[in-house]
Amino acid sequence: MVGATSALYADIEPLIRCFATDVTHCGDVGAGQVTKILNNMVLFETVNALAEAVAVARHNGVDPKLLLDTLSKGSADSFALRNHGMKAIVPGNFPERAFSTEYALKDLSYALELAAEAGIRIRGAELVAKVLQEAIDAGSGASYFPVIARHIGGR
Repeated sequence: MVGATSALYADIEPLIRCFATDVTHCGDVGAGQVTKILNNMVLFETVNALAEAVAVARHNGVDPKLLLDTLSKGSADSFALRNHGMKAIVPGNFPERAFSTEYALKDLSYALELAAEAGIRIRGAELVAKVLQEAIDAGSGASYFPVIARHIGGR
């Protein structure tokens, strides 16, 4: 996700492709950063939805692995489901040397700032910021951010 003038992008694209496989020119300077911030915002909101779905499934006797396997075959499928859901939420694997809850909240705060500057209220992101803060307050700040599932599901 690159932000640069078209001329600068044409000059630097070959260099970027030396270390990156998916390269997208997102617009002028700063547009790449905005795109990355919003990518993370959507990811965090999706992981929150997965954590909530798993908590409700468990409560109702539905195996979380079965739930996510089934969702992955339908319109709810996503990178977040296949990776953060199946590899972290279902097995309860939230290591400390992965992308932490504190980092997730920091990144989400950038999206909230961008929205506020634009006069746009992004309620889903506001809610996820609260969920992340609650997990931090409960002692999971250094844990891999899908740990929010542990706090949502009381597990």
